[in-house]
Amino acid sequence: MRSTELLGLYSQILTELNQRTVVWSRNAPAGDYAELLVAEAFGGSIAKSSKKSWDVRLDDRLLQVKCRVTDAASTKSQSYSPFRSFDFHACVFVVLDSVTYEVVRAVEVPRETVESSASLSEWVAGSRVTVKAVMNLVDAREVTDELRAAQRDVDARGRQAGYDTA
Repeated sequence: MRSTELLGLYSQILTELNQRTVVWSRNAPAGDYAELLVAEAFGGSIAKSSKKSWDVRLDDRLLQVKCRVTDAASTKSQSYSPFRSFDFHACVFVVLDSVTYEVVRAVEVPRETVESSASLSEWVAGSRVTVKAVMNLVDAREVTDELRAAQRDVDARGRQAGYDTA
């Protein structure tokens, strides 16, 4: 297939995922998908796109969600997208397999730990953490099983999580 045909197919896939409300933007789907899995796993609601510092509300807790799609064979160091504020209670870091989009690993880390572990990057005007560093933090709470269960549920029954109205 020509490149334009492949991109057209990708666009059709994004359109279908949008119609199923598995993703809600035309961006690369990993971020939206990870937010959905976190909301589904913990019974939360998804922030409207205009929220700058958090992605999922669980009653009185605000969660930031960061996702990377990784290739198991790669030896490159990978960073999550930058933090530009720390107005959340915890961050759920998600790693998805680059071939299957299955949840490889997920951990929840308190905001204080995220903030103290992040390195300021002038180039991106924010603070960054690497995948490897986050997965090895002492107070990272393993939530891989919960996200894998949510992934199975979304595949089987579709989306249940709503949007935050606060």
